[in-house]
Amino acid sequence: IMAYAERAILARKSRAPWRVGHGNPTPYELLTGSGSMSLLVRSLEIMRQLTLEHRKILFVPSAPRDRLLLTLGQALYPLEFLVIEHLEQRMLSVVSNGHYGREYRVLAEDFCREVGPQLVVGVYRASSAAPPGVFFAHADFACEAAMIALADSVLQEHRGFPMLIDLADMICRTAFGNDIFNSAVQMAYAHAGAPFRFLNERMTRG
Repeated sequence: IMAYAERAILARKSRAPWRVGHGNPTPYELLTGSGSMSLLVRSLEIMRQLTLEHRKILFVPSAPRDRLLLTLGQALYPLEFLVIEHLEQRMLSVVSNGHYGREYRVLAEDFCREVGPQLVVGVYRASSAAPPGVFFAHADFACEAAMIALADSVLQEHRGFPMLIDLADMICRTAFGNDIFNSAVQMAYAHAGAPFRFLNERMTRG
C-alpha cells in the first residue's frame, strides 16, 4: 500500500516538472498485486499514468542488489553515468513468477509489454568516495534524469545518494512515524468508546 501511495501522490498530487521517487517505478509488490488483484488493477493504472503520461521521472533505489549493474557502476569515473537496458524483460520475469488468475496475468503481461520498452535502468557515480547508484527513468528523458541524480547526489559526496530522497524520508519519518500514527489510531478508538479493546497486555502495563 505504501508503494502504491507513493506513486499515486507523484502521479496525481505533485505539480513539479520532475517526479523523483525511491526504488523502482514498477516494483515487485505492485506488479504482482501482493496477492490482491484489486491492488494490481489500481497499481497498473497509476504506474501507467506516471511512466507513460508524465514521463519525466527519476527513481533511485537505496540498496540495489544487482551485481552486474554495480560492477559496471564501479568502472565509471566520478560524474559519469551509463544507461544499460530497457525494463521489459525484467518486468516480464517478475510477472512470470507471480500467481495470477488468467485474466489478471494477461493484464500484467500487456502492461509489461507496453511500459517496459519505455523505461530504462542505468548506473551513475557521483564521487570517487561513494559507491555507484542505480537509477530508473523514461527512455526519452534518461540522460536528463541521470544528470538530476548526479547533481543531487554530489551534495552528499560520501553517500552518492540523492539528497531530495533523504530529505523526503526524514520529513515522512518525522511527520508520519509510528508514534504519531499509533497515537492517532488510539485517539480514534477512544472516540469510538473502545480505548483499550485492541491493546495487548504489554501496551497497557503500568
